Amino acid sequence: MNDSIQALTEDQTCPATGYQSVSVCVPVTVTPYARTGATYTKCCGNPVVTPGLNTCGGTKNGTCSFTISQDICVAVPVSFGAVASVGDTYVACNGASADDICTDCGREIPGIPEVSAL
Repeated sequence: MNDSIQALTEDQTCPATGYQSVSVCVPVTVTPYARTGATYTKCCGNPVVTPGLNTCGGTKNGTCSFTISQDICVAVPVSFGAVASVGDTYVACNGASADDICTDCGREIPGIPEVSAL
């Protein structure tokens, strides 16, 4: 196939960009957690040593509780994206001619580089 016929079979396009203002929404669940840091113990006074088998006061295997509250603000990075698809193609056919009606019709669209025949 020679170069001129090859060039005629290549598709040429008119690039266009459309813009759409959109609001995107995604539900985000924030689940708070609390993790303790390293604990430290401070001795308050001297130990008390009692002879014999005294019953200890308090609750066996018990715990002591207190509450700490803290307001927090959580930054949640979220990436939004979109894919685009096009619908059916429509064409309004204008005049056809054996004469070159394209030379002065508007701006020139760069062609696709020709591929040399093997």
